[in-house]
Amino acid sequence: MNSVMAELWALRDGLHMAAMENIHNLIVELDALAVVQLMKNSITNFSLEPLLIDCRLLLRKFPNLQVEHAYMEVNQCADALARIGNNSNVPFILFGHPPPVVNRLCTLDIEGAFCNILI
Repeated sequence: MNSVMAELWALRDGLHMAAMENIHNLIVELDALAVVQLMKNSITNFSLEPLLIDCRLLLRKFPNLQVEHAYMEVNQCADALARIGNNSNVPFILFGHPPPVVNRLCTLDIEGAFCNILI
């Protein structure tokens, strides 16, 4: 699996969970610019097409939706969660409460800590 496919699977799972929770207003921030472009345009990619169709159909379920690019440095919570998943031998992890690393990152954000973004 390549990184675009991994991002699409994560997007699909997240959209499915948000739809099940009956969420109407949703902002999706992805650090994979290629996936953002795939979602915003009708680009065809035959190797990813079934996954793209699933994601695009799920996106239509949200009346108030934004799909945006977020630099990896700004998306530290998602990055920390991805590392937890990568280091786990469980195929899918659903947290009832944020793990300590995410709480720590949120605290830093609340305190106004910042990181440099390399552009």
